[in-house]
Amino acid sequence: MINLKISILGLFAQVILLLSIFDIYFKSPIISGIPDQNVDYNPPADRLVLFVGDGLRADTFFNYANGSSSLYFKHLLKTSATYGICHTRVPTESRPGHIALIAGFYEDPSAIFKGWKDNIVEFDSVFNKSDTTISWGSPDIVSMFKKGAIGGNVHTYTYDPELQDFSGKNGSSVILSEWVFNKVKLFFDESKSDEIIRRRLMKKKLVLFLHLLGTDVSGHIDKPNSKEYLDNLIYIEKGIKEIEQLLESYYNDNRTAYVFTSDHGMTNWGSHGDGSASETEVPIVTWGAGLSYAKKNSVSLPVNINQADVAPLMATLIGVPIPVHSVGILPLNLFNTDAEARAKYLLANALQMNAAFSTARIKIEQQLFKLFYSPYEPLSTSVQDRYLQDITTFFKLSRTDESIKLCYEWINLSLQGIHYYNTYYKLPLLLCVTFVSLGWITLLILETSSIKKCRKINRFHKLLINGICLTVAVCSSFLISAQSLPMQFYVYIFMPLILWCMCITRILQIFNLSQMTQKILQLKGSELFEILFYLIGIELLVWTFFERRILTLALAILCIWMTVCSIEKGFLPFQIAAIFCSSALFASFPAVNIIDGHTKINYVVLGGTILLLSGVTHYKNQNGVRKITTFAQVLLLGIAIVNVMFVSSSITNKQGLSSVNKVISWTSSILSMFLIRKTSCHLSNTTTVLLSIGIPYIQLSLNSEVFFVLVLVVTLAFWRKIVIKSTDSSKSLWIQWRHAFCFLLFSFGSFFGTGNIASINSFDPSIGRCFVSVFSPFIIMGLVLFKILAPILLTCCSFYLTSIKLKIPPINVFALMLAMSNMMGLHFLFLIKNTGSWLDIGMSISHYVIVQLLALFLSLMYGLAGLLIDGKKENSKHSKQLLPTTNENQHQE
Repeated sequence: MINLKISILGLFAQVILLLSIFDIYFKSPIISGIPDQNVDYNPPADRLVLFVGDGLRADTFFNYANGSSSLYFKHLLKTSATYGICHTRVPTESRPGHIALIAGFYEDPSAIFKGWKDNIVEFDSVFNKSDTTISWGSPDIVSMFKKGAIGGNVHTYTYDPELQDFSGKNGSSVILSEWVFNKVKLFFDESKSDEIIRRRLMKKKLVLFLHLLGTDVSGHIDKPNSKEYLDNLIYIEKGIKEIEQLLESYYNDNRTAYVFTSDHGMTNWGSHGDGSASETEVPIVTWGAGLSYAKKNSVSLPVNINQADVAPLMATLIGVPIPVHSVGILPLNLFNTDAEARAKYLLANALQMNAAFSTARIKIEQQLFKLFYSPYEPLSTSVQDRYLQDITTFFKLSRTDESIKLCYEWINLSLQGIHYYNTYYKLPLLLCVTFVSLGWITLLILETSSIKKCRKINRFHKLLINGICLTVAVCSSFLISAQSLPMQFYVYIFMPLILWCMCITRILQIFNLSQMTQKILQLKGSELFEILFYLIGIELLVWTFFERRILTLALAILCIWMTVCSIEKGFLPFQIAAIFCSSALFASFPAVNIIDGHTKINYVVLGGTILLLSGVTHYKNQNGVRKITTFAQVLLLGIAIVNVMFVSSSITNKQGLSSVNKVISWTSSILSMFLIRKTSCHLSNTTTVLLSIGIPYIQLSLNSEVFFVLVLVVTLAFWRKIVIKSTDSSKSLWIQWRHAFCFLLFSFGSFFGTGNIASINSFDPSIGRCFVSVFSPFIIMGLVLFKILAPILLTCCSFYLTSIKLKIPPINVFALMLAMSNMMGLHFLFLIKNTGSWLDIGMSISHYVIVQLLALFLSLMYGLAGLLIDGKKENSKHSKQLLPTTNENQHQE
């Protein structure tokens, strides 16, 4: 049995395993102390206008711009603009996307734990470098770049957050882009009578930023293939045309450059954050002063750049230093200036990148002892000097092609060097974390072992173990302290030492050579096959992340096993048919993409009605206080179903989410949690948990999710009946392992049954439409997490109940499941990528984080399940349930 001390230690181990990848594979790109780099050249433009159509997909834009409906965009692309694809990185969210565009770097993945609505750290940006930046748009985006701006040079104008209504209350989401264009026009009108505004507008190195959120809101509400989404794009086209005409008339100097792009794309079902092409490919259109016109050839679009490349492009256009944290490479093919000028632009980029590399190198050199230091040889100090000398020589000889080539080489080497120093401690940290994982897995298995401690450990051995661990800890601490390494390095050293010290001590207490030999020799062929089966099963679950249908295969095998066992144990024919149908349906869900961008409210209502009828059946079998609470649950279920119908109709008719519906959603969902009452009947407790969870779950559903939960519950009930009737020796270690593996399998089925195996991104953010209308990412994420975890809680309740029936310590089942999930996590730890395409990088991070978070969530859910359904003593008097039984005279629950 796992004690409290080990449980707390395990929690720390799980958190360390989750967060460790950001120290091993990734590091914050913010390097302090990088100096500005200046190159003397005449900027091609005096001012820059940045239009960002939030959530605009590349395919949607180019299909429209090349179609018959577009006039301005079509004319622009044919006569004066360079255009193409801009590739974003994971996570495809608004904050990281705008930082990449404006600051030129990609936030490290650990930013997901910090929030994206504000500046967690100060970073440099094109706005900082400009003489004046004026921004209009969403308060969540434009205000982000004002904090930390130098000398108050960034001025922002934002609309009320209430305008960002995702329920359609304001009618068309075009109103968001309309507000921005109208405010810009008004601002220029006011400048004619306001000298302060006029002075701002007449400054050189001026940036005007127009954030257009309408496309993003429409994509979430109406989906990217809708007429409303296209209407937003049409209005953006009209607005950009008017702004360009206004500026050209106002300045009349042909010194304005224009950039139109997006922060991220969007899936067909109106979500973003992942790495699919529809989310990572956005349009880029550039025209105006200093920018070239590139005709489209028959093979591809003329521009293919990374999102971070936009920042050095904008900085170069207005002649300001490139942001010091930028990792973007200047796209020279977008300029129409002469070759010598382009070479100077690129030299500024190379110097900026080299300065970032040199600063990163110096910081590592200052920390490490020379004995342990391994420099990045391809870009030593002498190589850096030679690059600068050769480029300068080529400039003097007017050999611009050679200087440009050397600049590109220098930039690429600098980028590789920055990555080298950012992951300098990768190998030792990876080794430490591997030992943490192996130690925690070993300790979990040892603590659940049925073999009792047979002897006291030799005092000399105990002193030897503790002495070795203490010596390693002291030596490691000295090295960490002397090199001024981050504090988390102490954790990475001490945690594996503590875990393995405990493991070795327990191994010596439990095993001796004769016992180990005897145990191995006593293994039967069937037991060896079962061990192999679990290993193959764990590997199957790993590859489920890469091919969704593998989960269906694993659940199909479970379906066959349940059907065969039900036949062998003498179940009635209709029960066997029901077992096969429910388990086969459960296996089919991962193979079907439920989220398709369309709401099927009829499915939600039908599924809710079935759950309501089940609640009525449950109500008839209750008495006393429990009958009253069950009646309240049934009543709230009915209210929830009616509320969903009203909300769906209101949103469809563009009337938005009314305050009454919102109050009903929140009130019914919160009240339902207080109606969960424990009795002495474990199964009845499980049923009431299902009814209470069903109230908010129905209001969070858009399609067949309620059917999935019902199928899951029925399949779990049948599985429980089969296991209880099949088990001969519940104290057998093999029974516990089998139980734990099924727990893991059902947990994966619960977690990914209605979503994408790679990410929670497949969960449509519109699920919160009964609860919130105004953009609120943290509330929506909380609702998404509730929806994901609700089926897992039901699974945990069922397995906790089954463990009690089999007289297996529930904590043992959970610990063994945790050991298996950590085996998967260790596998994914070595599959994480920090090079190559950002689709692969993002997916590898997503896989590892999901496995580790699933372990943490299961810890919470399993503990919560114990609190919700565990009772003092089971009473069969009131135990007749709506859930299926095999024989009323046997194993009555």
